Amino acid sequence: MFSVASVELPPTAESVPAARQLVGAVTGHLPRRAREAAELVTSELVTNSVVHAGTPFSVFAAVDEDSVELVVADHAGWIDEEPESAGHGLLLVGLLTADWAAVMEEDGKRVWARLEVDDIPAY
Repeated sequence: MFSVASVELPPTAESVPAARQLVGAVTGHLPRRAREAAELVTSELVTNSVVHAGTPFSVFAAVDEDSVELVVADHAGWIDEEPESAGHGLLLVGLLTADWAAVMEEDGKRVWARLEVDDIPAY
């Protein structure tokens, strides 16, 4: 099964559960650990966009039996942050995903992550 979903959201706290719900809807057929990991990664990426970019943003998810591709794109550039104010969200993203990156684009940035269902740690 291949599923794709996307949504445009405002830079508000309510957008975090909305994005999780979108990803939960398209990952419903995957094992629980994969669904939860995809929702957690989505939360981290969306929270970063809400807190640091402060612009409307889009969330895109593409899912098949083996992987989940997530993209969060906003309209802000890089934010230089003091180390003590940085959280551990991207560390968590790195631990749960097979690969991820942030890419500058003409009108902002795009952060993408790929989760491989068989590589997500069991708990």
